[in-house]
Amino acid sequence: MNKNTQKVLRSVFLLVFFGVGVYLLLPQLNSVQRSMYVLKNLKYWALALAVICETMSYVGSGYLINSLLGLFNDRVSLWRSILIVLASASIGMVAGGMVGSSAASFQWLKNSKAKAQSAAMASTLPLLMNNLAVLIISLFGVIYLLFVHEMTKLQIISFLFILIILVLVIIVLYLILYKREKSFPILVKVIEWIYKRIKRPFNEERITRQLNEVFAAWDLLLSKGWKKPVLGVVMCFGFDIASLFFLFVAANKFINPGVLLIGYGLPLLLGKAALVIPGGVGIIETTMVALYEKLGVTNGVAVVAVLSYRLISFWIPSIMGFPVIPYLNHLTTEQD
Repeated sequence: MNKNTQKVLRSVFLLVFFGVGVYLLLPQLNSVQRSMYVLKNLKYWALALAVICETMSYVGSGYLINSLLGLFNDRVSLWRSILIVLASASIGMVAGGMVGSSAASFQWLKNSKAKAQSAAMASTLPLLMNNLAVLIISLFGVIYLLFVHEMTKLQIISFLFILIILVLVIIVLYLILYKREKSFPILVKVIEWIYKRIKRPFNEERITRQLNEVFAAWDLLLSKGWKKPVLGVVMCFGFDIASLFFLFVAANKFINPGVLLIGYGLPLLLGKAALVIPGGVGIIETTMVALYEKLGVTNGVAVVAVLSYRLISFWIPSIMGFPVIPYLNHLTTEQD
């Protein structure tokens, strides 16, 4: 596929992405129109704090990448790591989801003079850690909503679907990492089968060496390197939640922290379950508004706070990420 075709396809995917978002969000926009008094009385100091917190959330994501690179004595600037987070997320929305995002991060980190081993860890582990964090946060809300019978059947099924997948992934990872003697030959055979399916040459010696490097990196992470990556995840989600809190304050609603967490985690988890919809567009917004309404927040306040949150945490960063892609490519080309 030539470059022009790739550009056209990316543009089409982007247009479809925005079209789906507008279609799903139109009902909420009507609610905004009926709640203009909330917008007219916004507390701008709280809005500014929300933007600062969301910025710090992305700083946390950049710190997470650097903390993983640091395990192998590699490092990129914090600024570049944040740009990689933005750009790779945008690529993931239009080309390959988590796989596309991880592959893009790996390439930019490797082009930034990071070793292949550290680039692989820093491009894959953040996605796994972030998904695990969303699951843990959402469990708090799910337990409460199940107790008060406020979850729909679709929400329950979606949650169980994601939970089963994550449990299976954890079991497989446990068997691979802690039963290495038995799992190693099986893993090599699986990789060989994948290479045959995609018609790529299989080099068993190279694959064995790379797997041993992954195992060594995992041992290093568990032995001395897990604290800083966990701090990065805490920064990412802590500031993200704080941003949503200040948006409710901006809408003149001092929301209870427990209510805030209940309405925060489950919609993000359901957004990840909607694999065919990039970024959970529409799913997260409508579910989050509905949950906060059930928890006693008025419709006008919930709509303004949630849509403002998605604007500064998802839409603006997603749009910013696309022009960052050629910028990163230009930087790495200059270094070469």
